[in-house]
This record gives sequence, C-alpha cells and structure tokens, in this order.
Amino acid sequence: MKPVLLSAALVVLLAGSWLLSGALVTHSDPLLVAAGRMGVCAVVLAGCAALRPAHRAGLCALARTPGSIALVVVLALLGFAAYALGTLTAIERIGTSLTNLVVALLPCLSLALGALLFGQRATLRQAAGAALATAAAAGYALGTGGGRPDALGIGLALAATLAFAGYGFVYRARLGEVPPAVTLPALLGAATVLLVPFALTVPAATPGQWAGIALLGGVVYAPAYVVQHRLILRRGPVFTAAVQLAVPFLVRLGDWALGNRDAPSLAELALLCGALVGIALVTMPSRTRDPPRTAPGVGHLR
Repeated sequence: MKPVLLSAALVVLLAGSWLLSGALVTHSDPLLVAAGRMGVCAVVLAGCAALRPAHRAGLCALARTPGSIALVVVLALLGFAAYALGTLTAIERIGTSLTNLVVALLPCLSLALGALLFGQRATLRQAAGAALATAAAAGYALGTGGGRPDALGIGLALAATLAFAGYGFVYRARLGEVPPAVTLPALLGAATVLLVPFALTVPAATPGQWAGIALLGGVVYAPAYVVQHRLILRRGPVFTAAVQLAVPFLVRLGDWALGNRDAPSLAELALLCGALVGIALVTMPSRTRDPPRTAPGVGHLR
C-alpha cells in the first residue's frame, strides 16, 4: 500500500480510537483502558501471526536472537508503557489540552533526536513544516482550554513524548527488517505486562466496559499499530509523527458529525489548514536518504 493510503488509514484509525477511548474513559479508569486495549491487541495480533508459518518462524527467530528479549522490553517501555503512563498521569495533573499541546511537539522532537542521536538528516523544508504543523496543533490545543499549568505534569508529558520519539528511531534501526506482524505481538505483550501492576490498583471494569475495551484493542488499535509501524519503517518516525498531527482535527470533525459539538469555528479551520500545510511539507518526498534501518543480527529474521 502506498504511503499516502497508509497515512490516511492511520489518521482515520487513530481518530476512531480517540473517539472510542473518550467514551470508555468516562466510565472506566484510563489505566485499565490502556492496559486492556494493549493486552487485547497483543492477543489479536499474536493470533494473526500464528496463522502464517513465516510469521510463526519469525517470532521463534526473534525469541532466539541474542539480546532480543532485552530489546523488546526496552522498546515496549519506550513506545507503549512509558508513553501511556506519562500521558495519562499528565492528563490528571494538567488536563487534556496541555497534554496534547506537549504531545504535538513530537515531529519537532523527532527531528531533533534524529539529528543529534541517530544521524537523521532533515531538510529546511521538513523543519519548517514540522514547526508549522506543531504550531497549528499547539494553537488548537490551547484553544480548547481547560489546562492547569504544573511543572511535574508538563515534565511527564514531555518525557512520554521524548520516549516515543526515541522509540521510533530505535525500532526502525534494530527491527527494521522484521515485519510489524512479527514484532508487535511481542512488544504489546511486554507493554501489557509492564502496565498490569498499575491497572490492578484501579477499580475493575464491568462486562460491558470490557466489551468496549476488547473492541477498541482488537478492531481499532490492532490495525492502527500495524499501519503506524509500516509507516515508521517505510518513511521514518518524523513522517509518521507529522501525519498523526491531523488526528485531533479529524476527531473534532467527528465530534461535530456525531452531534457532540458545534461546527468548527473559522479559527479552528484555519489551524487545520495550517497543520495540513505543515504536514505536507514534512511528508513530501525528500532527495536525502535515511540512514540504514537495521542492525546486525536482526535484519535477517524476515
């Protein structure tokens, strides 16, 4: 599938996950929703991988590779557990708006980390696009209101965003030649194990709530994670982060379509256009080549 189609699918799937997650966390604890959706997603993706001999062989080969277990745990912590815990805790302290504002820095942080630590070359056009898209998303987040400034809360959101930015580069470099259908069950399974102790401290969900969590993890998040990681492998973390900035705006339009909110204002539409222009600047093909994606001893698993 072409990157433009993968990008559109990712935005639609993530927007759906936001809308469904928003409905679930009004009646269930966010930590329980996070752990439950990851666990269900891991089971669904593991079941899909088990149906294909090549993917079963890939999982076995990944398990036998020296250092693979430690790598999976580190990636699960950076990309899933730390991100979920950091953003959820931040939302409790500073509200959804300020948390989303910090998370909107992801493309710029990815560009900075890529240049400083991973040899990622960015063009001036990409840097300008990331700044424009980030500013538009930040303006939208500030416009929603409800933020409560708190140094610890902002620090947690920033740490979670940095963790996910680093995750994208490490994942692409160390597991870049392994299909996401092979790596994701292991990563999500490890992340679920890391989150379970926190989920056990909150009230249990009802059967109806568990049904919603199962729907969220198995039907929405499972394909969303696969598409997201295919984009990371094909076009890189910065590209994927920029594409995801369109999600809050699509969620806003979805709320309007569902009758939950009024029609978007002119200011919101202007910010949407700014974000789309910035995303286009980042995601347009570049003449520079990315650094090698794989590390010795891992790329042969495919």
